[in-house]
Amino acid sequence: MTLADAGSILTLEELKNSVKSQPMKPLAFISYRRSDCPQAAQGLYAQLRGRFGPSHVFMDVGVILPGAQWPDRLQRGLNEATVMLNIIGPRWLQAADGFGRRRIDQQDDWVRNEIVHALSNNKPVFPVLVAGAQLPHAEALPLELRELSNRQAMPLRDEKWDHDLNELIETLVAEHGFVENQKPVVMPEPEVTIEPLSESELDVALLTLKGWEPIETMIPRDYPKARQELRKAYRFKSFRSAIGFMQAAVEPIDMIQHHPRWENQWKTVLVYLSTWDIGNRISQLDVDLARMLDRLYDELRNKPTM
Repeated sequence: MTLADAGSILTLEELKNSVKSQPMKPLAFISYRRSDCPQAAQGLYAQLRGRFGPSHVFMDVGVILPGAQWPDRLQRGLNEATVMLNIIGPRWLQAADGFGRRRIDQQDDWVRNEIVHALSNNKPVFPVLVAGAQLPHAEALPLELRELSNRQAMPLRDEKWDHDLNELIETLVAEHGFVENQKPVVMPEPEVTIEPLSESELDVALLTLKGWEPIETMIPRDYPKARQELRKAYRFKSFRSAIGFMQAAVEPIDMIQHHPRWENQWKTVLVYLSTWDIGNRISQLDVDLARMLDRLYDELRNKPTM
């Protein structure tokens, strides 16, 4: 039996038309110059992937030489993109080749060609201004790119990165079909007023905290802010034992009202301790909780099931 013979089954041609008629999935194409604020582009790329998922953000991270053949992966990204985010820093417009000629004026400039492709295909293009850059005036741009000066510019200021990023994300969600897959963690109002440990105080505390180490981690939704944490990996004989440790720790943690950030990976429990009330710094509360968890671990691991 062929597809055409079945009344309730689509024919091959109908199937193709159905696929073509499906709306394109939201995909943000990040266009940037490697000689102009690449760190900001990488930071935006990482955070958008975290907020929307990796399949909804494209950024070419390979090296493309001037005059090289247009890579297939780049062409696919441009074709599939529903939105272009054009990262513009202070050196974006004046970036020059070895002869001092502006790259934006040259026909083989990748950034120019990416923007021309998006504009000619009526894709939404957002100039994203970083490091204090301003949107170039139309007269400063090649004729093919002058429409860029009329597009809605979005600043990403270092001192207000998290605020500006959230505004950009809200625009992508509200107007361009993107869906966040990372929900914000609801935190309580700050209740603790305690001084963070000084570097010397932390060094002394670590002498009696076996296996704990101080680290810095990025705070989701608050890039580039970082939090200071104490981290330790507790290892167990089985997944059941690992979960048993977490369950046994609930009551004493609730009693002292200082809660860890932790996760279970098979037979390992990773614990991160920081005092959120004082700006995610390490305090004596974290040291006390670390010692309590160590005592509990020592008690439980002597049981046959551990």
